[in-house]
Amino acid sequence: MPIMSSMPGFPQLTPSDFQQTCGFCGCVFRVEITWPTSYSHKLAKDTEDYACPECQRQSRIKTSTKPQVTLLSKRTDGRTVVGLSATE
Repeated sequence: MPIMSSMPGFPQLTPSDFQQTCGFCGCVFRVEITWPTSYSHKLAKDTEDYACPECQRQSRIKTSTKPQVTLLSKRTDGRTVVGLSATE
């Protein structure tokens, strides 16, 4: 459902979210983005980076706003140090 903008001349915004499981550390997180209602994601050329909240592995998504990431369940790989690379 579109969210009405309180400022005249600004587009209506439509929130969207999805769950993702990190392929490196196994944690589960939600990624939330917002699109202007009239904006087609198929035409989007702008991408934004977002990171796994546990291991900081980077991903990209086509969106018109900065993605908001929320941790749903902790990592399952047994590591506790944030930021380890795949070679460690």
